[in-house]
Amino acid sequence: MRPLETAFRAFRVPRRYCAGAGLLVVLGLATLGGCHGPSQGDPPPAKPAAPAAVESPPDREIWEVWCLGGVRVGHGRTAIRRITRDAQELLRIDSLTRLAIRRFGTPIEIEIRFTSVETREGRLVECSSATVQGGTSIATEGRVVDNQLRLKTTTKGKTLSRAIPWSEEYGGFYALQQSLSRTPMQPGQRRTLRALEVADERVATTELSAREYEAVKLLEETRQLLRIDTVTTLGDQTSRGAVWTDRAGEVWKSSSEMLGAETVRTTKEIAVGGAKPAELDIARKVSVPLDRPLARPHQTRRIRYRARLDGGDPAKVFVPGTTQQVRSLDAHTAEVTVFAVRPADGRGNPDAKDDPPSPQDREPNNWIQSDDPKIVALAKQAAADRSDPWEVAVALEKTVRGWIRESDYSRGFDSAADVIESRRGDCTEHAVLLAALVRARGIPARVAIGLVYQDQKFLYHMWDEVYLGGRWIPLDATLAQGGIGAAHLKLAHSNLEGASAYASVLPVAQVAGRLKIEILEVE
Repeated sequence: MRPLETAFRAFRVPRRYCAGAGLLVVLGLATLGGCHGPSQGDPPPAKPAAPAAVESPPDREIWEVWCLGGVRVGHGRTAIRRITRDAQELLRIDSLTRLAIRRFGTPIEIEIRFTSVETREGRLVECSSATVQGGTSIATEGRVVDNQLRLKTTTKGKTLSRAIPWSEEYGGFYALQQSLSRTPMQPGQRRTLRALEVADERVATTELSAREYEAVKLLEETRQLLRIDTVTTLGDQTSRGAVWTDRAGEVWKSSSEMLGAETVRTTKEIAVGGAKPAELDIARKVSVPLDRPLARPHQTRRIRYRARLDGGDPAKVFVPGTTQQVRSLDAHTAEVTVFAVRPADGRGNPDAKDDPPSPQDREPNNWIQSDDPKIVALAKQAAADRSDPWEVAVALEKTVRGWIRESDYSRGFDSAADVIESRRGDCTEHAVLLAALVRARGIPARVAIGLVYQDQKFLYHMWDEVYLGGRWIPLDATLAQGGIGAAHLKLAHSNLEGASAYASVLPVAQVAGRLKIEILEVE
């Protein structure tokens, strides 16, 4: 079992909104944990003198049910078995998760697989992961070589390699569970783990704090289990959750503050039978209602909002920049002012810091294949008579809106190469295709993740930012009006390098179901 995470998606009239997309692609992929090291209150056991001192666990399989907000959405299976390779005994851990939900009434099915091969001591040897949804797939393979984890990620028409520094102290995809079963925690103990995170192929740090044993209701019974609170940090994002273990360190339940996600351990018969999946409509679950309607939202020049986040600080959630000014009011409240910005005007956040583009904002990657021949050809054709960079970007924004002919809520997170062929999708598909076209014309581009107004509520959304005149200027191909108004609230941005497309949605998952927004002033 593993702590759950992630969510988002939102927009276009008639409706290319995409509430819940990140969840659709990577729900529950945050296997955040690792081989534990020294931490206060929990001194590590003595390091074994030789590998033979570590006993391999018996072959077994674990089944679990997945829920969101108390609604069953799927099941998972994890198989652990011993293998021998080059006379060395290793552990192979295979996980398969199948999820079914709805988005704007459209059924969505997601299949997630990952494999980890480890030594008996828990050191990662190799790993792989694959996610399939709506005909779209992403696959990653990795192997530890010379203190590096060498990764190869494949999407449509693009395979890219990269390497990240690796220590034998780090764990693989299943490391949290392996750590707890090898050395069960006791009430009052703490532990620090570092391990590979499934969705993003980066090393995350998890702090575990064991509380007390308590009665925990499972699907078919109630057990006395130890509650262990978790705080996981991945880059600049932090998520909270909990796991419940028995005295042998076996995890029977996990939960996350994000979307009320839970996994519960059970039998194979219960996990695969008798469920009614696809009852949950994620688009409705993650919307944020407003206190009053907003007239002509995408023609606004400036809007001042008050945001309150239950259990968190919105000043740390909303990103300041050219178009957005964030001011903390108290520990749970912030004032957010959004500006409609164009290259030729002087509007914008006067406190915005310099934010020049990186090489990754210009280059092709697994999601933004700006070197794909079809994308290069369309970028040249669509703005052939334009030389001014802003005019080129606006022409391409309009091109993308016309190119995508069908709103399709069953899509996961298609890459630009997928979109240019399928001509289907919603906001993420608009965003990645526009970013690819703009980069193909030599203009730095990245995607923005956040909220967009529709019908007296905010839905989760993705749009674009292009770097012109020393500033990042927003565009939204689901609207194609030559820029945007002040009805987009930004939570994060990403160049979508590597598998970070998945991690880019974590900021939205952090606020889903806990955010309240009021309109204070409209210009």
